[in-house]
Amino acid sequence: MIGHESEFELYHYHESLCSQMVRVGLEEKQLDWTSHPILLSEVARDGDNLTPEYLRINPKGQVPTLVHDGEPVYDSWEIIRYLDRLRPESGVRLVPDDDDLEREIGVWTHEAGLRDDVQFGANLGTAIPLVSAPVIRACLRKLPLWHVMWKFRMHPVPDRRRRFPLARVIPIPNKLLLPAFVTIARALANIEGALSDREDWLLGPFTMVDVMLMAHFHRLEDVALGSVLDHELLPKTAAYWRRLQARPTYQKAILDWHEPHWRSGIDTVFQGQPAPNVGFLEEQLRQALQAG
Repeated sequence: MIGHESEFELYHYHESLCSQMVRVGLEEKQLDWTSHPILLSEVARDGDNLTPEYLRINPKGQVPTLVHDGEPVYDSWEIIRYLDRLRPESGVRLVPDDDDLEREIGVWTHEAGLRDDVQFGANLGTAIPLVSAPVIRACLRKLPLWHVMWKFRMHPVPDRRRRFPLARVIPIPNKLLLPAFVTIARALANIEGALSDREDWLLGPFTMVDVMLMAHFHRLEDVALGSVLDHELLPKTAAYWRRLQARPTYQKAILDWHEPHWRSGIDTVFQGQPAPNVGFLEEQLRQALQAG
């Protein structure tokens, strides 16, 4: 049991992909919730996700964590499902009662989730963080090396314990980065294909998949790859992205939560220019669309 004062309390970082998804989910469900912002150690010296206090709430030191009546719920897609099942009558039904639709939601959720059981870069949910790596590195490089080494020595997830100090010193190599662009291109081609049979949303009604893609598309904008979302090769995806941006929850749960450390990292890396690999992404997109 975790100490709490309200029914729903969310521990989250402003710019975290998964935190954005859960905030959108909470707002789409029209639920009242208490915010506990958690500054991540990879973006700021005074990050508090690795403090003993937060590790008692989330032993992995990751965000988001939803605390419902004192009980923690982890993983963004699980949190959104949990909320929808708990309050089916409130707001939008994000996992409708339809067996076929629920199977489709499961497939797309697996594609869009930042999952520990998927090789990094092998699905959209793990490829997007990879192309975000230059921004994370810019944030890390503003911190003293000794501080990064000291702070991450205590990270409970071994991969992150190694990855962030290494990123502070060495840029992510192309052999890891370029396959992530291939994954993103294939996912965008699949999204375009899925939208060909729908009117507004990816699976027909607005679902948790649209919530997850809203956050991913916003991150592509952040890392200066947003031009691909308005590319002539993706007319249906471009219109879909405009519809996602027009939902009030996009402003309330994503845009209103911009945070200066992350924004400064974006400015440092891109300086208002397109990402260096945007041309490679567009070429991979052409190939993915041609392959069907």
